[in-house]
Amino acid sequence: MRSLQHPTEPPPEGPSWSAGKDITFGGLSDRGTGYMAYSERVGPSVLLLHDAYGLLPSVRSLTDRFVAAGFTALAVDLYEGRTAESADAAGALAAGLDIADTMKRLTAAAEHLSGNWHPRLGVVGFSTGASLATMLARAVEVDSTVVYYGGGAGLERSWDARPLLGHFARRDDFEPASSALRAIDSLAEAEAFSYDAAHGFARGGDTARQRWEDDARATQQAAREAREAIRELEEVLARYNFVRL
Repeated sequence: MRSLQHPTEPPPEGPSWSAGKDITFGGLSDRGTGYMAYSERVGPSVLLLHDAYGLLPSVRSLTDRFVAAGFTALAVDLYEGRTAESADAAGALAAGLDIADTMKRLTAAAEHLSGNWHPRLGVVGFSTGASLATMLARAVEVDSTVVYYGGGAGLERSWDARPLLGHFARRDDFEPASSALRAIDSLAEAEAFSYDAAHGFARGGDTARQRWEDDARATQQAAREAREAIRELEEVLARYNFVRL
């Protein structure tokens, strides 16, 4: 596992204009939907895979932020318009995914980006989306993979030499940072960070849907670390070799 120092210089100036809209991609057998954000500067492609709660406004906002940083981004709607407002509902939606069908749609999304926008492609996944991101990276040509609190377990047995960045929570009941870090530690082209926060720490702007909003340990420090995690993701993608122009 490589230990990389984060850059200190600011990100490049954003595009003069950008736009975002709901789109449909794929064909009859692999049709999918999502939120597409782009600008006059067609930067490297980023495919976003949301967590178990669905394509919430915060996911759309993050997609827009990638465009402001110089990328072209597509957030796939894994649930085809459905979202969850509780942990139980989110778990039910995630459990109801047809993995084979989902992978067809994700492959179509990747081809939509790399074939129509920019050939360099990075995948970013959160929790449920993180596991799908590592599955997709094994199935199609992906230049980089970024996972948040998910997708780390077992990678040491099935991941070849390609860039991987992981962000994990030390107070995670689903995928503890310790096990994920051990898995990633054996990989040559990978680095990982852990945070004193609970699972879902990078989800922002949807407080009514926060699964762990009653967690007494979600202190102001954890919130600051969550914001820092998003900032680090933007800097790494912009400056390192994970997705490069």
